[in-house]
Amino acid sequence: MNDLMVLNMIEQLTQVSSKAQLETWVDQCLMTHCSASSILIGYGKMQSEFAMVPYFVSSNFPKSLIKTFDINDPHLAVPMLDEWRHTGTPVIGDLSGDRLHDLLWQTMFRQKGFQKVAVAVNMDRRNGYTTYLCMTDPTVRGVALDTAQFQKHFAIIAPILHNVLSQLEYQQALAKKDDKISKLTPRENEILQWIKEGKTNFEISCILGISFSTIKNHVQKILIKLQVNNRTQAISKYS
Repeated sequence: MNDLMVLNMIEQLTQVSSKAQLETWVDQCLMTHCSASSILIGYGKMQSEFAMVPYFVSSNFPKSLIKTFDINDPHLAVPMLDEWRHTGTPVIGDLSGDRLHDLLWQTMFRQKGFQKVAVAVNMDRRNGYTTYLCMTDPTVRGVALDTAQFQKHFAIIAPILHNVLSQLEYQQALAKKDDKISKLTPRENEILQWIKEGKTNFEISCILGISFSTIKNHVQKILIKLQVNNRTQAISKYS
């Protein structure tokens, strides 16, 4: 994989603005320049507990590894993540040969006939949000991708992919918030705006000329519709 291929991959990746476009990028760009027998792209938090959501999974990736991605069993660990933590660079692991202490994920991959696993990770150390790219048996024009090539190119691609997934995650969270806000009546939206201004129920009742008990009922409905427990959480959802 030469530099021109990588530049093309990056250019196409920076234009991704939806999950559907990410799938297209994988199919038409990543797989074109770096073919693999299976691919998984995930995004989530590594600290303080590990939990990740798959954003792209090819059909032949072991399904048992991606049911939740909230993994506590050390034998069913996320492939090659410990190696990345140790080196801080993209890594390729060889699955061939006999091993005395296989992890379960290694056994699953080998049962599918996979020979190598390549992993590139990017983590924002301020908040622990992590992007995880896993490919099995990556090749370039029919030749196995060597470790030096993979490290050189995917050390550049991984942070760009992370920025794209971070934006997609933000858009998804924003859409969920807007959906909940849209369920509020005009009066409830008005009251929520006064709550955001720091007004108490009594102050809002005076401002709107509505009884205190009515305002209290409206606030309770707002909390229920926004699926929050208190006014502070409601303001956070509204902001």
